Amino acid sequence: MEKIFDCIRLHFTTPLHISRGREQYDESAKVLHSDTIAAALFVAALRSGATPEEALAMLDGCRLSSAFPFWKDLYFFPKPLAYMPFSFKKIPEEKQGKSYKKIRYLSKFWFEKMLNGEEETIDKEIHLQQKEFLSEEPELSTVYKAEVVQRVNIPPDYASDATPFYTERIFFGPGAGLFLLVEWRDESVKDLFYRAFRLLGDSGIGTDKSVGNGFFDPEPGNIKLRLPDGATHQCALGLYLPLEGELRDEDLEQSAWMITKRGGYIAGAQNPEHISLRKRSVFMFQEGSVFPLKKLEGKRVDLKPDWENLHPVWREGRTVFVPIKLKPDNYEN
Repeated sequence: MEKIFDCIRLHFTTPLHISRGREQYDESAKVLHSDTIAAALFVAALRSGATPEEALAMLDGCRLSSAFPFWKDLYFFPKPLAYMPFSFKKIPEEKQGKSYKKIRYLSKFWFEKMLNGEEETIDKEIHLQQKEFLSEEPELSTVYKAEVVQRVNIPPDYASDATPFYTERIFFGPGAGLFLLVEWRDESVKDLFYRAFRLLGDSGIGTDKSVGNGFFDPEPGNIKLRLPDGATHQCALGLYLPLEGELRDEDLEQSAWMITKRGGYIAGAQNPEHISLRKRSVFMFQEGSVFPLKKLEGKRVDLKPDWENLHPVWREGRTVFVPIKLKPDNYEN
């Protein structure tokens, strides 16, 4: 069967830095997570004139994936954490697993084959590009590259010497950028959603927007995915935080997943005094995590620290899932 998803391509006009935490500027995260996008959209909606209630209704009315690379008409998806039905040409069986680990993204062509459980042979010399992209395009141009630059931190009161530090920025190659999928639960929120997204592109996403990072032009469109009949599991395309009791122990035993800790500082605080406050942390399932096929809703949580007169700090744990067909025991943590 086929399903059409709305998508938004982000054409970056400036470099991008995705924070890994305060004082960790020397390396940028490589994934723009769904909860980061949702939080940035919430703030952009408020800046566009929406009330907090309208901004929350906007998030309730859609589900977002994380943002993944694209190059021209090639879309790359996260590698599902289940066992891949592919084999590498001319590589001994005992070394196949090592080659699997190098793959980070699958092109739409290979992603659909994995979702449908179709066995294929990979020619490493042709299909594995730039070490982490499994693609049918043998001449894949540079999707992105990282560059470390030196900057200087000058104390506001000039009471001490300036301190040099290094920061990594991501540059996207010609024709490349990031894209995300959108599923609508309430299409009445579309106008506010796209208004907020345009404003977000003009104001930037990620870290160090004040020095020109993270600006992009959004391009709405759609993607058609070939999905399996008779699916056994589902794959998360963003960060997922389950409702209490939504996943049982027996569900996790039939799942393949990784978790990540989400927290950090309140970057978009309305009061400048709150920017130095650390949010409470929460653990979430990562992109590519695979769970048995059942209704998974997820939840949004408030990570507001215990501080007087502080507004809610929302973290979105609902995302897009796609079905996947696995053979018995084809999942492992």
